[in-house]
Amino acid sequence: MKMMTSPEDALPCDLISPVNGELLRPAGRNLLSDGERLWPHFDNCFYLRTGRDDLVDEVVSLINRDERDRALGLLLCDRRSPDTPEADLRQVEELLRSEVSFHDAIELLGYGGLGWYFEHRWIIPTYLSGLSLLHRHVRRNQRILELGSGVGHLTAHWEQDSELGSVCSDVVFSHLWLSQRYLRSGRTSLCFDANGPFPLPAGAVDVAFGHDSLHYLSDIPGAIAEMRRVASSGTLIIGHLHNAEAENYSAGQPLTRAEYERLVDASAVYDDSELTLAWLQQRRPRPLGAAHGRSVAALAFVEEALTGEETARTGERIGHACGRHPAELSGLMVNPLLSAGSPVWPSRKFVDEYVQAFPYLENLRAPGDAEVARINRGEANEAEVREWLANGVLVCPPDNWY
Repeated sequence: MKMMTSPEDALPCDLISPVNGELLRPAGRNLLSDGERLWPHFDNCFYLRTGRDDLVDEVVSLINRDERDRALGLLLCDRRSPDTPEADLRQVEELLRSEVSFHDAIELLGYGGLGWYFEHRWIIPTYLSGLSLLHRHVRRNQRILELGSGVGHLTAHWEQDSELGSVCSDVVFSHLWLSQRYLRSGRTSLCFDANGPFPLPAGAVDVAFGHDSLHYLSDIPGAIAEMRRVASSGTLIIGHLHNAEAENYSAGQPLTRAEYERLVDASAVYDDSELTLAWLQQRRPRPLGAAHGRSVAALAFVEEALTGEETARTGERIGHACGRHPAELSGLMVNPLLSAGSPVWPSRKFVDEYVQAFPYLENLRAPGDAEVARINRGEANEAEVREWLANGVLVCPPDNWY
């Protein structure tokens, strides 16, 4: 596989060291310097994670010896925490040598249950709630930073409808690298720990966005303060935050609604399930009242410093599930989870976490082959196509996904 590398004399945007706060500068191929230490990067994915000194030193040494494939392989083996077994380096090296599908790539990386979450995220209700937030509260062509982006489905969606590149971030390097390879090459992707300083200067993006991620942090107040620092418009969007007063799968370290509201000067608060339903029905979401939310499993908060005129303009478009008008899409296909007629879910956890909470999933049915052919010829009923796209019955995957 041919590796994409950033030019030695240019960076896609200003980056700062998470250790000493200095501006990072190119220090040769695949390396940046903060004046005190070197930081590696591959394929526009910048490894700026603190607490991994031994790994960074080994990777930098390999780069200096021109053993770049092995250096990249070590970064791809890195995990969120020491409790998660590292990927098998031999499997990762096979991935680097071959042109495999996304499905096979996550198998080679040993993602396990996380793999199906990424592979099928277009049908997952929490993905739909994220789309609802983006299209309601971010204006066209605003540049976003997404925290805890995983492989970047939401950012990739937003970039299809925007002329400006955005920034993905995650604590796991391989998530970002997969996004570059399969979803959106050329995007700036930052691997760093959001419990510490963000490696971006003040006002680096228009909007800071985190969805289904902040409740896993140990320093939620610090992360929110950093989001506020880097968002030039003053808009923070924090979606699918687990509520400490309700039961949740993979709960993380959630707070209560009142505790979140002490950290966020919220102009709007939502029940995350209402955001999902709003997307399915292609309408604006309805905010929660001040007296509600104690029993809501997951919440969303928006902090925005907009004038009344700007607020009125924001969200007047209801978004399309693939980021473009149905008539502009090609290569639509039935979601593989529905290809047997009735849904075949990837795991029991999927059923427990999503299907039980959103019964509409069990009732999804796929259009037949003749109807799909009519859709791809642009002859189908547009309202039906919108509905199938919104609920994940139809998907428009990148090449080599399944």
